[in-house]
Amino acid sequence: MRSWVFSQVSVKTVSILLLVMIFSSCTHLFYQPSHLLFLDPERLGLQEQDIDFKSQDGTSLHGWFFKAKGKVKGTVIQFHGNAQNITSHYVSLIWLIDHGYNLFTFDYRGYGLSKGSPDQEKIYQDALAALEVGDDLRIKHGGGRFIAYGQSLGGNILLRSLPDSSVKEKVGFVVQDSTFASYQDIAFDRVKSVWFLFPFSPLSYLLISDKMASEKVLNKIHWPTLVIVGQKDKVIPQKFGKEIFKKIPAENKWLWKIPEGGHIDVFHRGNGIYRKKFLDLVDQNYPES
Repeated sequence: MRSWVFSQVSVKTVSILLLVMIFSSCTHLFYQPSHLLFLDPERLGLQEQDIDFKSQDGTSLHGWFFKAKGKVKGTVIQFHGNAQNITSHYVSLIWLIDHGYNLFTFDYRGYGLSKGSPDQEKIYQDALAALEVGDDLRIKHGGGRFIAYGQSLGGNILLRSLPDSSVKEKVGFVVQDSTFASYQDIAFDRVKSVWFLFPFSPLSYLLISDKMASEKVLNKIHWPTLVIVGQKDKVIPQKFGKEIFKKIPAENKWLWKIPEGGHIDVFHRGNGIYRKKFLDLVDQNYPES
């Protein structure tokens, strides 16, 4: 009997220690960077321009810029998700260059060729710097619209930084694709979904910070905003995107619920229907300058 009780206590103790280690390091829980080259643009017949710039604290960051084909309508800045780097994420939005939009995508610190190590407050500084660079590239390469597109973790990073950005008035359209507004809430949801970790899920609210969560600034989001949720998204359940849509006070906002949608795959579904729908939505609600 003593042995059995001791084993149970040991398992619980180890589990708690493991959770504390995980929760105490957002680097491991939320950031999964890679330095690998996943898909060289040359293989797709594309030519990227390397963009090297500095975060607000001086950390060296790296991005890619793809020029639009034909008449330029504007520039899209991509805030990508938590894993890999720009060499895998640019593919989801590269189709936009065929429709008049430049694409600027960048890596947060610790990802790809960007220096440093990621954490919430430092990546916030990266986001502020990237928005300025994105607007500079927009002006340099044809002007027009400035669209900020956040995917998964990138949606949170984008919304948290946008109200504080020096170029916030230049942004005319925002996208929140498969994302969430609270680090604590998504951690709680993910942990409780694992049956043997369920009892420890409340630790999410004790051991993870929401200081730099976009939830803190949702009441400041007045830009025309499109929220996209995949109804079969197993990474970020649709309820998180719906909550963002409900809370933002933007006068013009839209919620796309993709019936067969998974995680960040809207533009690969419907045989191009959603691509056309997106372009039409922007045209109708964001006049060209």
